[in-house]
Amino acid sequence: MELRTLLAYATPYRWPLTLVALLMLCSSALTLAVPWLAGQLLGGLFTGQGAVPDALVGWLLLALGLIAALKIVSAWLSGSISTRLLADLRQRVYDHLQSLPLAFHQAHRQGDTLALMTWEVSRLSQFLSGTLVSVPPLLLTALGACVLMLRIDPLLALLVPLLVPAFYLILKIVGRRLRGLAQALQEAEAGVVSLAEENLEMLPALKSFTREAAESHRYRTQIDQAMRLTLRQNRIYAAMEPLIGFIAAAAAVLLLFFAGQSLHAGNLSAAELFSFLFYAALLTQPVGALANLYGQIQTTRGTLARLQNVLQEPPEPGYAATGRLPAAHGEIRFEGLRFAYPGRELTLDGVDLLLRAGETVALTGPNGAGKSTLVALLLRLYEPQGGRILLDGQDIAGIQLQDLRRQIGVVPQRALLFNGSVRANIAYGLPGASEAQIEHAARLAQAWAFIQHLPQGLDTEIGDHGVRLSGGQRQRIALARAFVKDPPILVLDEATSMYDLEGESAFIEACADALHGRTVILITHRPASLALAQRILRVENGRVIETGETRP
Repeated sequence: MELRTLLAYATPYRWPLTLVALLMLCSSALTLAVPWLAGQLLGGLFTGQGAVPDALVGWLLLALGLIAALKIVSAWLSGSISTRLLADLRQRVYDHLQSLPLAFHQAHRQGDTLALMTWEVSRLSQFLSGTLVSVPPLLLTALGACVLMLRIDPLLALLVPLLVPAFYLILKIVGRRLRGLAQALQEAEAGVVSLAEENLEMLPALKSFTREAAESHRYRTQIDQAMRLTLRQNRIYAAMEPLIGFIAAAAAVLLLFFAGQSLHAGNLSAAELFSFLFYAALLTQPVGALANLYGQIQTTRGTLARLQNVLQEPPEPGYAATGRLPAAHGEIRFEGLRFAYPGRELTLDGVDLLLRAGETVALTGPNGAGKSTLVALLLRLYEPQGGRILLDGQDIAGIQLQDLRRQIGVVPQRALLFNGSVRANIAYGLPGASEAQIEHAARLAQAWAFIQHLPQGLDTEIGDHGVRLSGGQRQRIALARAFVKDPPILVLDEATSMYDLEGESAFIEACADALHGRTVILITHRPASLALAQRILRVENGRVIETGETRP
């Protein structure tokens, strides 16, 4: 793991983290005083040299009290930093994911992305604000204990370095297993999240095909895989600290044996003996913690690698564009447009097409011919492999994405609604839309009649993806959302597919005036909707063909 890369995420909190480290260092320094004070106290009681000085008891209690206070403050501050750091990391990852092209999201499982945004990022923030900051205090405690033991009895203290080779050997052996295991566990946990998310999304189909038992078995298989990896990891962690503790305890026993001989030989006083043993016991804490730290580093490396892979993905090219287009007239020209989805043959092969400003054009053709792809390229959701698209004579590759997409209202075949009120879903197309604008858009979309009969009207909650509405109602809400935006270019991608004949006829009649003055692209096969078009084009074999059908 690159320490510089890891620390870069904590840069905004470097001073609070430094304060936490200083508080921990002060706590470690005071902790090093406790064995000496306790040794003096027990030495006096052991040798029976009169009453124990009150000052010694007072200093020991003061040191213990200060250690407790420092730990409370550092724990509170560390928790606060961890929470804020986690919020910043999540926001950073979320913003970057939003800026990535659709191709990235289509190539990655949603569960993997969700796992990264939630528990994996949480693990990273805890490591930065807690584990990593504790390293200097742990080293101070370990080195301080060794130095003070050397001052008491150099010969006895030389036994301590015997721990290091065994300690290092265990870390190397266990670390190799933990590194691959941690990555496999992260992938398995992401698979659990991904499968759960997919099954909840597909719940209506799952129930209609009575796949509950099969999907439950599939989910259990994924859980079991993650469980087995977790159990393996737990076994390694369970063995690591006891092994380190055993080595330290065995050394303590040897120290006690040799220390007893030094005491009888008169080379050590009783107070020095107790202090030395306390320092030896104190040394086991940072050694065990450092052993655990090594395992955490191996786990964090996997998380950091996945996070870096995502953050290094370049955002949509349009984010770097500088051209402005405050208001478009709506002339669209496709010149020599060529496009293929990854790993597939060309969907569009040299498309040349002019849509005049204010013209309503219908695109027909078989499924997969490239009708919706033309719109996706116009929105710059994908980048063409050849050719260009001009909007009012300006290459859209040089227009800022925000400016470009503000000009275009899209009603997809599948209505994309969020869990909120009808009002919020319609106003999503125009933040801050007035009541009159929302009502007008709803009327144009033939949605106002059913909205008035909902329990709370515009304030009715529609559930995830609008599940509390019918298919036709969801499509009307999506249409109203596009109308409230009042865009100069409007794309209706099978926007009336959920309408009955009566509703579609009413929509056509109401839309005639609403579409006037806009450039409208209709992707449809329905005769009633085709009646709106001034030109009907057919997309087939990667080309756009004029059918010869035109209307005034």
